[in-house]
Order: sequence, then C-alpha cells, then structure tokens
Amino acid sequence: MENQFTNAPVDIDSLPEYQEMTYTPVSIKRMYKVFLVLGITSLLMFVGLYLLREVTEVRGLILGLSIVVILIIGLLYFFQFMFQKNMGYALREHDIAFKRGFLFEKITIIPFNRIQHISTSESMLDKFFKISNLNIFTAGGSGSDIDIPGLSPELAAKLKNKVANHLSDIDE
Repeated sequence: MENQFTNAPVDIDSLPEYQEMTYTPVSIKRMYKVFLVLGITSLLMFVGLYLLREVTEVRGLILGLSIVVILIIGLLYFFQFMFQKNMGYALREHDIAFKRGFLFEKITIIPFNRIQHISTSESMLDKFFKISNLNIFTAGGSGSDIDIPGLSPELAAKLKNKVANHLSDIDE
C-alpha cells in the first residue's frame, strides 16, 4: 500500500492567535539588576566628569556634558522600566513563547519539536539577586534562540524540566 502525498489547505481563521496568549512576566529583580548596573555606570561617568572639570578650564562644556549624560541616563532608566513591563513568557502545550520590547515588540515562539538544547545560566549579579536565565537553542544557530532572564532559579529549573519532558515525549 503506497502512501499518497496530501497537502490540504489550512483555514486561516482556525489558527490560534499568538497575540491573545497570556504572558507570565519575568521577575522585577531583573530590573533591579539592570538599574544597579546603570547606577554604577552613572556614578563612574559623573566621577569622570567631575575629574575632567577639575583639570580643564572649559567649565561650560563640562556642564553641558553633564546635562546630556543626565538625560541619557534618565532615558535608559525609562526604557528599561518599559522594557521590563513588556517582557514575559508563555508555556503552551506544543511550544514556548517569549515576548520583549518596548518601542518594537518582538515575540519568539519555538515549537518543542524544534528545540535541540535547553540550559540555565546565572551571572555573578544574577546570583546576588537570586535570578536565573533560561536559554533555549534550536538547530542551526550560533547562540540561544530564546533567553528568558529574571526567573527564580527554581522556576528556571522547573521550566527546563518541563520543556525537557516535552522533548522526551516527542522522541518516543
């Protein structure tokens, strides 16, 4: 008995709407970590501007640079706050989705059968804030396709196991 190739049309109206997914936000601790890094960077910039002010005669230029630096840092804090508000993940029956972005929203959806590898990672600051990252890899990429930051280490491990279990179910 020979298999017949079929390629039936798909009813577009029956496709699930990814925009209607409910995303779980990442931990607010991720934003605290980013704010700490921004704060330290800001402090170093202001110390540099102060030292530059002490060794140069052009005080007006230093004042102008200080105002520009304050505006840029303020915008960075604002963008990070808005970025945090719009970041989330959704685990569904057949895939995992990650949404991020403020001015330009990006949603990445990866079906479980495309996942090659999944891992967790923590930086030194992540350990201080007790957060972890979930990294999901598909074939053909040089880096991870989804990096979900700001998860508690327990939740990252739980999600990793859940996705790994889906992968083993697919292999069977």
